[in-house]
Amino acid sequence: MITDGYILNELEGLSKNRWFINMFQPENKYLNINGLKLHYLDWGNSGKHPVLLLHGFTAHARSWDHVALSLREHYHVLALDQRGHGHSQRAENLCYSIDDHFTDIALFIESLNLHDLIIIGHSMGGRNALFYTACMQEKVSRLILVDARPGNSSDASSALKEHLTVLPFEAETLDEIVQVIRGIYPKIPEADCFHLASHGFKRTNEGTYTTRFDSRMLSHTQESGYTTESLWHFIKNVTCPTLIVRGKESNFLSLEDAQKMRDAIPGALLKEIPESTHMPAHENRDAFCRVVLDFLNNQLCHMTL
Repeated sequence: MITDGYILNELEGLSKNRWFINMFQPENKYLNINGLKLHYLDWGNSGKHPVLLLHGFTAHARSWDHVALSLREHYHVLALDQRGHGHSQRAENLCYSIDDHFTDIALFIESLNLHDLIIIGHSMGGRNALFYTACMQEKVSRLILVDARPGNSSDASSALKEHLTVLPFEAETLDEIVQVIRGIYPKIPEADCFHLASHGFKRTNEGTYTTRFDSRMLSHTQESGYTTESLWHFIKNVTCPTLIVRGKESNFLSLEDAQKMRDAIPGALLKEIPESTHMPAHENRDAFCRVVLDFLNNQLCHMTL
C-alpha cells in the first residue's frame, strides 16, 4: 500500500521500483561545522516547533523520509547527515567518537538558533541524542530514542558484527545491495530497501556502487570489538519527557536494558513495535509513526493545558 505521500516509479534502466517523494521535496542545505561541511535536509515550515532527526551508523538523513513526511505539517523537521555519512564530509583523521558527534550537534543547533527542540535518534543517532540531551538539558524539550543501546552487551556486539560483516563496501548494482539489506532485515519492504540503498551508495566512474559513509569506520569498529562508549552514567541527567522505542524482536537493545533506561529517566515511556527488529521505523512504519505521533501529541496537550 502506498502511503505518506510516496508513489512508486520505475527507475530508468533497473527492474526494481524506487520510492520517490510525491508532493514534498526537502531542501538540501550545508553548514561548515567543527571543521567539516555537514549536509542536512530541511523539510520546511520554519518557525514551527523544530524536530531534529539523527540516523544510525552507516545510514543517512534520507532514511527518515517517511517519518519526516508524517511530521512536517506540524513541525519544522530537519534531518542531519552526521559526519562521515550521507553527503556530509568525512573526518580525515577518523574522529568519530561520541564527543566529536556531540560537538557537531551542539554547533549545528547553535548555528540554526534552535530552541525547545525535539530530537529523534535511531541507534547511533539515539546515543548521540541521549548524550547531547544529558549535557544540554535546557535545549531539548522532548527526546525519542529508537533502538539505541546506552551500553554494551554480547548480544548487541554480535548483532552489530553480523550487520557490518555482511554489508558490502562495493557492488556491481544497487539490486545487489538491496538483496543484502533484505537478507539482514527481511521485514523491510523491498521498495524501502531500495530507497535506503540508493541514498546510501553512490555510483563510481567505473559504473559500480560504493558506500557514501566512510568505510574506514568499519575497521575502526572492528578493532574496538564492536563495543561502544557507555552512557549509563549520563542517562540520569535526562529530565525532559522521553520515549524509548524498541523493536520487539531487536537483538541490539534488549528488553531488560530498555526497561532500565525507562526507569532511569523520570517519567519516560517505553513502547515496543511489533513485527520489527532493529529498524522499527522501516519494518513496521505505520505502528512506529503512530507511537511517535501519539507521544508528541500527548506531550503537546500537556504543555498547552
